[in-house]
Amino acid sequence: MMYQLQFESSHHLTEGDDHTLVVDEYEDVGSMYMLVLQDGSRQSVGKQLIESIEETSG
Repeated sequence: MMYQLQFESSHHLTEGDDHTLVVDEYEDVGSMYMLVLQDGSRQSVGKQLIESIEETSG
């Protein structure tokens, strides 16, 4: 299962003016989410930047 994150505004992890990002998985670590990107790398993002997270088939 993958997850689609909706950012409040464009972010350096999203392309151009896009506000969405699909990740392989994420973990809630308090005030942040630890993301596993589709290339296998990890990135942390503050929860205040994320509007929603939904399961997606990709």
